Amino acid sequence: MPLIRITAQEGTFNKATQNKFMEEITDAVLAAEGADPKDPAAQSLAWGYFTEQQQGDVYVGKQNIDTPPVLIRVTTPAGALDQAASKVLAKSVNDIVNDFIGPFEGRLNHWLLIDDIPKTGWASNGVVFSIDDVKSAMNIT
Repeated sequence: MPLIRITAQEGTFNKATQNKFMEEITDAVLAAEGADPKDPAAQSLAWGYFTEQQQGDVYVGKQNIDTPPVLIRVTTPAGALDQAASKVLAKSVNDIVNDFIGPFEGRLNHWLLIDDIPKTGWASNGVVFSIDDVKSAMNIT
């Protein structure tokens, strides 16, 4: 039940490439959580938001740069990703970003931020979901 937020500078991806990038990141997150990325139930609970920053609005250090890094923020219920799964996700995301935009000379091309929401902090439709509820809804055994 991940929430995936991608922030990139406008023009980093055309729409078709953006769609493919989101697909691959979503599948990587679902796999890291232990879900089958092809499972419709798991896909229905993986929400993604893609936001573009205007050119000239991103800084590294004090410098405004032409090719800023991509920010990938993955939010999951506490317990969805243990340390081993987080490492797998970090490697998968790194490979995906490198495939899409390539490594940057002398600096990072992305940040991956992984957030855990406390066990009583994931709710919808008036119901607070436990990690077991989430896993059941996503067919994770």
